[in-house]
Amino acid sequence: MLALVITSLLSLPIYPLNPIQHDTVATVNLHGTIGLNSPNRMGNMSPELGIKAELLVTHPFIVRTSCEYKLLNMNSKFYPDGFLHGVTVAAELMYYRGTSTLMGFIGGGPIAQFNHLSISDRAADSIFTDRGVTSVSVRPTLGYRITFGLRYKRIYSLEVSVSETQPKFLYMSRLSPTEFAESSQRAEISDVRIALGYLWTLRGM
Repeated sequence: MLALVITSLLSLPIYPLNPIQHDTVATVNLHGTIGLNSPNRMGNMSPELGIKAELLVTHPFIVRTSCEYKLLNMNSKFYPDGFLHGVTVAAELMYYRGTSTLMGFIGGGPIAQFNHLSISDRAADSIFTDRGVTSVSVRPTLGYRITFGLRYKRIYSLEVSVSETQPKFLYMSRLSPTEFAESSQRAEISDVRIALGYLWTLRGM
């Protein structure tokens, strides 16, 4: 991972020679993205929609907060089948370098994920009937994300992100009318996301 970060820093656009004068972005941006997450241990490739707010703190660093929604079709033999609705909230510090035509950036920061699992009928028959489980939920989880990308003419973006989280599945079982038991299953998930975006300037340079 460290080699990937160093390589990305070295490959950012290096022109112009005077970055203070030319390598600038708008003070406040609103950034919309649409992308795909790679398949992982829980399921197939998943679509994602996101909205991000960017603030230029000091040249060339930007603080970005984002909220993204993705829908994962779970079809793994290790976890219950169904659809996982996920909302990711992130805070990232971004470093920019380039020109008004082509700009490269790299950044990262912590993320928090909130998930809701809609179990399929097949999984419900297996888990609820055979194992005596009464409910399945997914706890919120923390993780991190590293983002690399390019921007063209300050309004179009291409991003590649690598993230890692550890969601925990909770299974509630009923032992008797008054007794319940809880078991958990933790997953270690690494995702690669590719996204296209469009930026709206809310405050100019």
